[in-house]
Amino acid sequence: MGETRDRGTASSALELVRNSRESEGVATPPAREWPPGPGPLRAFAVIGALVVSVWWLEHRVQEGRDAVITKAGRIEVTARLTERPPEFPARGSYMYTYVLKYQVLMVHRQDPQGKYKLKPGDVIFVGQYKPWLPRAEIKDDSWGDSPLGGKLARFVAGEADRMALDYELQDLAPAGVLDYCYPQGVNRFFAVWTNPTTF
Repeated sequence: MGETRDRGTASSALELVRNSRESEGVATPPAREWPPGPGPLRAFAVIGALVVSVWWLEHRVQEGRDAVITKAGRIEVTARLTERPPEFPARGSYMYTYVLKYQVLMVHRQDPQGKYKLKPGDVIFVGQYKPWLPRAEIKDDSWGDSPLGGKLARFVAGEADRMALDYELQDLAPAGVLDYCYPQGVNRFFAVWTNPTTF
């Protein structure tokens, strides 16, 4: 009962204060006004920044795709070079194909014959002709008119290369094959075209 009386007293006091302010001409503060939203200029600036960022990212990521690699060979993959010798063997004037070990990251074109069904994570062994040279300099009269080479300057363990591959390695290699990889005879390919990537 006493609590009800207290509430009524407080309510009456508040009403008296409100009425006295109105009678004295004290202005009630207006409701807070929020600033207007971003204008068209700011919106265009934000959109422009997004477009530039997307363009920069697209050009920073190098996929290794070109007109040759998408058509050469029967198989096309991006794979990481897992190991390579500190120096490729010096054999004088003897031109050879050296087998390197890769791990597949992406398969861009599967073998149309279905003999080799590759998937990410697979280990493959790739024969690279004249591995001590940039790929753009390896083609010679022993290969013929079809494409052979690429844009890769040098082989670096840990980096990923995009490659157009074909098989069988022993049949395609223009010169003898140096193969120190194990197991023997498993997933052996010849690199027709090799480009660098930033993966």
